[in-house]
Order: sequence, then structure tokens, then C-alpha cells
Amino acid sequence: MNNRLVNFKFRCNIHFLMITLLIIMHMTTTQTGIDYQTEFSYLTESIPSAENPVLNLTYTTLTNLIPRVITSNSLIAGDHVLVKAEWTPSVVNRSRLEIIAPAIPATLIVDQNVPTVQIDTRYLGNNATCTITATAYLTNGSTLIETFSNVYIGNFFIPKVTVISPNGGEEWTGANNITWVASDVNIGDSLRFEVSVSSDLGASFLTLASSITVKWFEWNCTEFDKLGTYLVRVRVTDGIYFSYDRSDAPFTAGEVISNTTTTTTTTTTTTTTITTTTTTSTFEPRVIVFVIVLLSSSCIMALVVYYASRKWF
Repeated sequence: MNNRLVNFKFRCNIHFLMITLLIIMHMTTTQTGIDYQTEFSYLTESIPSAENPVLNLTYTTLTNLIPRVITSNSLIAGDHVLVKAEWTPSVVNRSRLEIIAPAIPATLIVDQNVPTVQIDTRYLGNNATCTITATAYLTNGSTLIETFSNVYIGNFFIPKVTVISPNGGEEWTGANNITWVASDVNIGDSLRFEVSVSSDLGASFLTLASSITVKWFEWNCTEFDKLGTYLVRVRVTDGIYFSYDRSDAPFTAGEVISNTTTTTTTTTTTTTTITTTTTTSTFEPRVIVFVIVLLSSSCIMALVVYYASRKWF
């Protein structure tokens, strides 16, 4: 009887311990699940789906401050093209803008702890087709990147020049001012000029001045030949691009009058005649006399010999 009572109590204690352990395990599992759910909820609240960052990539210029949207294959141009990358909403705590021009080659980068950054693309140094990359760093540590390819950016323009005087028909002697006007879309550019004159209607030019910054040049034509075939040419450059203009028509200038010398070239044809001369020998009188005397002597000697031989034989 006592043994049965002891066994019963022992079994009850075991059952109690098992139930206690099961309760503890259940409570632990439930608490861990709550912690996981709390952490997940925190991340979800950090980046609500309705507030995903959106990029607005635009540009402005010195002469047009109205923002215009940039997309891939865009062609943008102006004086000091300012590219701006603006991320919204405020979940972006850092942003980066990178513009790469492989053909120059050149790369511009700005990286700041703000959601909006911008770059003055004139610092590329030339016009080029570029790749633009905008990066957003979010408050939860993740990153968003957007790339725009084949974007042509033009900051530099060809300067223009127009000759004012002489522009055709003038008659100049002594010193006179060659004048012109020039313009450039790039407001801050420093323009330089080269002035040349031609005396043969533009076939060749003589440089009178170079790398000057004023828009006039005094030319003293006193020592130049007086001709009606002069032209003036003015060349302008901004250090990258150049153009030129010249007189619309010839003008007269110079004081040196040159004598016109006509050179006549005579072509002489020489005919060579080969003459065959037959020479007839003519004996002089003395030779004739000598021959006659010789013949006479021979005859006399022959007669002498003849008569002598008859006498002796």
C-alpha cells in the first residue's frame, strides 16, 4: 500500500515537471517570434513602399534658368550647362553624380551628404557625348543607381567675326584702320584675333598682326604696291574653336607704283646646212714653167743620147 502511494506521488511530480517544461518552452518560442516581428516592422517603416526614392535629372544654363529633363540620348547645349540630380523623398541621406566623357577623356564627380547635387559641365573642357550616373544612398544602408547613356553635352560654341572695313571698293593710301565685330555664345570667353592682307585676290595672305584682343588694327600701306586686288582677312579664336571672315570684294591700296616690264621671248630656229665642196687644184705659173723646162731638158737629153749612139755605133 505504501509503495503504491509513493509511485503515485512520483508520477505526479514527473507530470508536473513535464508540464512546467512545456509551458517554459512555449513562452520562449512566443517571445522570440515577437522580437522577429518587431524587427521586421521597423525595416518596413524605414522604407514605406509609397515613398521609394525618385530621381529628377535636369539641366539649366546661364541664359536659361528653366530646368529641363535629361534622358538617355538627350542633346543638351548652352553656356555653362549645369546638371542637377535631385532625389525625393527624405529617405536619401547622401547622393553622388558622375559624368564621364570618354572621348576627351574627362570625368566629373560630386559626392555629398545631401539628396540634391549638381555639376557645371563646362569643366569637361570640350563638347562630348557622355554617360551620366546618379547614385542615392538610403537611410537603411541600401543604394539606388540610375544611368543615362549617350547624352551629348555642348558648352563650347564657335565664335563669329565680320569684317567691317575695308569691305570692297575702298582706295587707301597711308595709314588706315582695319575694323571688325565679333561675338560668342560663351559670355566669359576671351577672344583673340589675327589680321592678314592679300594682294592677289586671296591666293595668298600676309599676316599683319596676331593674338590681339582689340577689334581694330592700323595698317600703313605706304610701302605696298599700289594694286586694286587687295583683300583683308580676320581670324577669331576662343582657344578651342575658330572662324574667319574677309572683305566681300577687292579694294585698292598701296603707294608704290611698279613699272610694268614686258619680256618678249624670241625663238630662233637655226638651220644647219651641210655643203660638199669639190676643190679643183690650179697650178701656179712657176710650177708650169718648171714643168716646161723639165720637159724641154728631157727632150734635149734624148736627142743628144740618140746622136751619140749613132756616132759610136
